[in-house]
Amino acid sequence: MDNNLTMKMGAFLKKEKPSDKEIIDAAEMLLQLDPGRERGIYNSACQRPQSLLPWVRADLQKFYKIRVAGITNAEVGKYIEETEKVVLEDLQQKPQGIEVATDNPAVTSERGKRADHDTLPDNIKALWDDNAKRWQKMRELHNQLALMVAKPGYQQCDGYELCYTLRQTDNALRNAYKQYDDYKVPDHPETPEEKAQRIVKEVGAARTCISRTLTKEELADKDVDKLQAAVNTLVENKANIKPETIEKLKAAGVTIPEGNEQGTAD
Repeated sequence: MDNNLTMKMGAFLKKEKPSDKEIIDAAEMLLQLDPGRERGIYNSACQRPQSLLPWVRADLQKFYKIRVAGITNAEVGKYIEETEKVVLEDLQQKPQGIEVATDNPAVTSERGKRADHDTLPDNIKALWDDNAKRWQKMRELHNQLALMVAKPGYQQCDGYELCYTLRQTDNALRNAYKQYDDYKVPDHPETPEEKAQRIVKEVGAARTCISRTLTKEELADKDVDKLQAAVNTLVENKANIKPETIEKLKAAGVTIPEGNEQGTAD
């Protein structure tokens, strides 16, 4: 993979008001990436660069994300196939109380709440409610992806961004269900002082885990699992995560729960 080309793509995408020449140069990059498909955009950009800017920027953004992730077109196809298989398993199991208007994909079972659900702490009960919303969002994303794939001229790079969002939402769904299912009711009620001390320890341990793990040159699956658990701890305790740390975590394959994607400065 040509890293210089990737850097040029990134530099162009950062420009708010590129010149005519810069737009034509960007269209030429597209031509390098997919000569058959991007020929029309390149020819039009040479004639009307500013008018073609939205199309050039959109197509370049798709290729750029894939290249930054360091994956090939073949790997993108495999990623989409794997996502379809994994996500379908969760979409076939409907959360209790949710009504569905269509049978695409078909629902084959229902996931029930814990017997002690009503007595659980609010933050644990919220995991279930949030997952009901995630599940509905996943059905919408799944149907959007299916429609996109069915369109004439579909290219794998078109579906990558939508597929990535679907995969991240599914990861968040699974992580939340695990927290919900694994929660153990304490033997005695926690005092405010005990709760405060516990939160300080948990947040401190989570931050240490993140800072140490992100310094590794290569991350194994168990490292990503540790990072995910640490992020879940910070989010659950409403602890801030710096924007630059959010970006590093995303790059490592960690799912950032909805509403926390932008991060918060100290």
